[in-house]
Amino acid sequence: MSIPPKKRKAYKKAAVILIALVLILLFRLVENIGYDKAPGDRFVIMRVIDGDTVELAGGDRLRLLGIDTPEKGQLFYDSATIFLESLVLGKKSRIEYADKRRDRYGRLLGFVYIEDTIFVNRRILAAGLGYLYLVKDQELSRPGFRELLDAQRIAVELEKGLWGIERDYEDEYIASKQSLRFHRPGCSSVAKIKQSNIRTFEIMEEALYEGLSPCRICRP
Repeated sequence: MSIPPKKRKAYKKAAVILIALVLILLFRLVENIGYDKAPGDRFVIMRVIDGDTVELAGGDRLRLLGIDTPEKGQLFYDSATIFLESLVLGKKSRIEYADKRRDRYGRLLGFVYIEDTIFVNRRILAAGLGYLYLVKDQELSRPGFRELLDAQRIAVELEKGLWGIERDYEDEYIASKQSLRFHRPGCSSVAKIKQSNIRTFEIMEEALYEGLSPCRICRP
């Protein structure tokens, strides 16, 4: 059965509209996600959001891999942000990505290098303005993460930045054998650790030396 001319015209019009809508949606999706460049590609850093997050030309945000800096309202937040600005703002950067290119918030993850020689993530830890923050045990086998741990160890020994402030020390610190965080004994997270998995440190520097990072809840 043939389709009347009027209906054919209506079908064609509907098809054109549908295709146009699909193209618009795809364009917006690509624009929002951003284009993932290959390792070694260069970006210009247009804005520093905080001590460990920047915005690249094109709108993508990048979280510096392997470090964690103080949040807004915490001691050294401003210092870490200003320090990062002095290193990267308006400059071309080379990024070495993580195995996982983006985090759950859609931000890129990577090591940042300026002029190919300045390892920005490391500079922040060397200045005592952030903590080493690992996700997997095997990350320490990678050269970049090892450099971060070495930089933190030196900053702790020299009592730079965060490591030079007075704090309330505990008689011991607690961690799980299956975790890369350590806690104060009274932390709510400690109650969730099985007795067979508990490990203790006499001083917090022992945990830091191994590459564990302070719990964000109890803030040792």
